[in-house]
Parts: sequence; C-alpha cells; structure tokens
Amino acid sequence: MLKLDSKRSRYIGMDWQSKLHPFAIAPNDSLICCDLRGCIFDKLDLSGCEFFGCRLNGTSFQEATLYETKFIGCFSDEESRPTDFRNAIGTNLSVEFSHINFLSEEHQPNFSNSFWDDGLILGDFFQDDMKWPSEVAKAAADTLSERNDVRYNATVKMGELDNPVVAPLLGCLLFENEWDVRAIALEVLGKLRHHEFRYGDEVLLELMFLCLGDRHSIVRQTAVELVETISPPERVLLTSINRMVVGASDDERLAGLLAAIELCQLDDNYVDLCDREVIDSLLVDGGYEVRSESSRLLEIIGDRAIENY
Repeated sequence: MLKLDSKRSRYIGMDWQSKLHPFAIAPNDSLICCDLRGCIFDKLDLSGCEFFGCRLNGTSFQEATLYETKFIGCFSDEESRPTDFRNAIGTNLSVEFSHINFLSEEHQPNFSNSFWDDGLILGDFFQDDMKWPSEVAKAAADTLSERNDVRYNATVKMGELDNPVVAPLLGCLLFENEWDVRAIALEVLGKLRHHEFRYGDEVLLELMFLCLGDRHSIVRQTAVELVETISPPERVLLTSINRMVVGASDDERLAGLLAAIELCQLDDNYVDLCDREVIDSLLVDGGYEVRSESSRLLEIIGDRAIENY
C-alpha cells in the first residue's frame, strides 16, 4: 500500500526483500512495517525519512545520507545478516526502541550529533542502551522464520513477555500471508496497548483496524473485538472504510467494504461513516465481489434504517 500526501510518501507493509532500489525512496518518506531485509539503500539521500517497525537484517545503508533520519521500533536479528551502516552520514539521526545488529565494531558509520549524545559511538549505543531484553529479541527473531508455526508461537511469546517495545515490529505480521499469524499478531497488539503505544500509536491503530477488511473472517472478527475494547477514534476507522473511496484496485475496495460491513453490523452509529453515493457507484464500477459486497452493505444499511424507524 502506498499513500501520498503533499509532503511525503508513506510505504506501508511492503515486502521488498532483497530489492536493490525499492521504488524511488526520497527524503522525508516514511517506511512503515516494511520487510527491508537485504535491500540496498547505498548512497541514497534518506534525509528526514522515518523507518517504523521495519525488518533490517542485511539492509545496506552504505554511504547513505541519514540526516535527521529516524529508526523507531526496527529490528535486525543477531544471528542473521547485520544492518550495514558503513560510511553512512547520520547527522542528527535518532534510533528509538530498536534492536539493531549492525555490521561490526570496526566499521563504525560516520554518525555525528546523533539523537543520543554528541560523540557517543554507534557501537556503545546499540550494544548497551538499544538492545532489547534477550527473551524479547529471541521471540522477535523467531517471527522472521520461514515456518508458520514458529512465527505463530513467537508472536504468542511476545504477548506473554508483555513488552510493548515490539509493537511496531508486530505490525509487519499484519501483512503476512498466513491468516492465523495475522490474527494472533492483531490479538497481541491489542493486549500490549495498555493505554497508548509510546510511539506511533495512531499509526499502529490504523494498521490494526485495516484488519477489519481482511479476507479471512477470523481476522476480521478479532479486529471487531478490538473495536469494542479499544474504541478507536472515527478517523482511524474511516481509514479502513475509505479504501472503497480511494482504493486503486478491487482488492482495496473490497477491503473497505468488508470493514464497513463489520462496523455497521456491530453498531448502528457506524452507518453514518459510509458514503451511500460511493457504495452505489461500486455497484456499477466494481468487479463481481465488490458488487456483491456493495449490495450486502446496502442491505445492512437499509435494515438498520428500518429497525431504527
């Protein structure tokens, strides 16, 4: 998913493993819960970019410009390929709540005036202050496994450890192929949000409630339960519903329709979030599934109107 605004591009949930130059990443862009393992960002100007909840094993930033770049909740496993910052320029760089396995002590990047303290070398900072507890890091590493059962069990373990530092990384699992992993990741995120996530709370809520439009009913039901327990603001829910307005594909429109259906079935008050003209247009312009779910949504809205008359 790619969302644009006037200042930056937001790349959300992208799987760009081992791509040399994934699209045209530009200064001030945001990469949110993306799998960037093995990506090559060498010599790119990434000034002002924000990497939130990204997987970074084997990601290379050699000679990249990282002026005021932010890494929040990012992860690279100790047992896999390190993140390569050799000769990167990281003036005013900030790294927060991340666990980074960088290349090596002898290959320090040229990071000056960084977030943590002028003159503090990257090695000291990552090794002492920015490493997650060993149990948390082990569970996070297991979410990178190729085996579905290992990823599932690792997600359960992160919920048991109850450390919200992993919340951004869990966001990656909301975009994975196996529905049971998506469902448990969503459930664990709900448990970890005791009040608000310290960083990226609205972004994480947005990702969580995009699951209202998931193709699997169990994932959607998990999201509905979180609507009831968290009571997210309407603007967050509109992000999910409005995919039927701004979606560039039938898959996006279908996700928006499924989200609207779940919400309207949950509470009559959510009917007001739906644009009747947009739904009518989908009956004409959409593919078979989109037309079918549009008709279903209109029936639900009509039934609610009759019940409340």
